Amino acid sequence: FAIDSAARFRVRPPPALRSWRYARDHNEVKRIGDVASQERPQDRADVARFFEPDWIVPIYFSAARQASHAQGKTLAENARIFALLGMAIFDAMVACFDSKYFYDFWRPVTAIQLGHTDGNRHTEADANWTSFVFTPPFPSYPSGHASFGGAARRVLERMYGKDGHAITLVSPFVKDVVRHYTSFEQITDDIDDARIYGGVHYRFDQEE
Repeated sequence: FAIDSAARFRVRPPPALRSWRYARDHNEVKRIGDVASQERPQDRADVARFFEPDWIVPIYFSAARQASHAQGKTLAENARIFALLGMAIFDAMVACFDSKYFYDFWRPVTAIQLGHTDGNRHTEADANWTSFVFTPPFPSYPSGHASFGGAARRVLERMYGKDGHAITLVSPFVKDVVRHYTSFEQITDDIDDARIYGGVHYRFDQEE
């Protein structure tokens, strides 16, 4: 829609497998993202479950509807805002997947099960490790949820302001969890936690 080349937005390379940062983030997701982890608080488990399904994109439109209603936006204003929101999300998705397949970086479930092959003395293999939520079948770096979530957040903040909102998000797939937010940053922060506590991303995936 707006970008002229996905490769122009290609992110920096992921941390080297032998680096301290890789070991730190590898061990973090290994500790809190395992299906049997005892270090995952219930609130973070709820967040991981809530943001797992493929319904992730509509949450931004739900947030926008609530903010538009609260601020009394007109039909024309809403048409423009929703167009910008959709364009930003899907351009970010295109750029993200360009980077994903350029670097082809392994997911935590593979990296942890094969930890003895990464050449890093600060990681150890666990052949029985399994992620708390479903691991998508495509490369890890960078995070898709974080990429289009970050793009959506920038549009939403510019159109409605950064905070002072009253947004309630519900999911047709995880009906026992309801999330309340006063800023769009809180949503993307929860998504970062969701993917790490869910065991499907490293922190550097989310930050990049």
